[in-house]
Amino acid sequence: MEDYDAHAILAAIPLFAETLDARQLDHLAALCRLAVYPPDSVLMAEGDFGDGMFAIVDGEVEVTFHDRHGGEHQVAVLRHGEIVGEMSLLTGMRRTATAVAQGEVVALEIGKVAFEDMFAHAPELIDRFSEVLAGRQAQLNRIAADAEADAAAIGARIRRFFGRR
Repeated sequence: MEDYDAHAILAAIPLFAETLDARQLDHLAALCRLAVYPPDSVLMAEGDFGDGMFAIVDGEVEVTFHDRHGGEHQVAVLRHGEIVGEMSLLTGMRRTATAVAQGEVVALEIGKVAFEDMFAHAPELIDRFSEVLAGRQAQLNRIAADAEADAAAIGARIRRFFGRR
């Protein structure tokens, strides 16, 4: 595996760059580890508890979730400099989506211990993460609502077609 600069990776992610100074970025970088995922590997699975998040260094990660009818919906395709898994890691909730490597993926794993330490020294990071999490949750809610509306519309069409109002 080639050399990587965890500080530079984190510094390129707006969430960290806008919140942490160089010393804090160095400290966080020291607590991360680089991981390589083969194609079709599951980085995280919907319903699991999360103990880490991922900053994508190379490759693509498809993020999906299942609606209450079992339908799978794509939330995003993440690439270099984007993060996934932060919702569960930071809230203690179960994972709301599954992230799968589309081809080989290199990711920087950031564990809960790193955040415990960072929040102790930079509590303002909590507010910034809250904003990002709220935006992502709103996006998931919109996708779920659209899926429910689609299912209801299809059901109504089937009922009309077969004379079942």
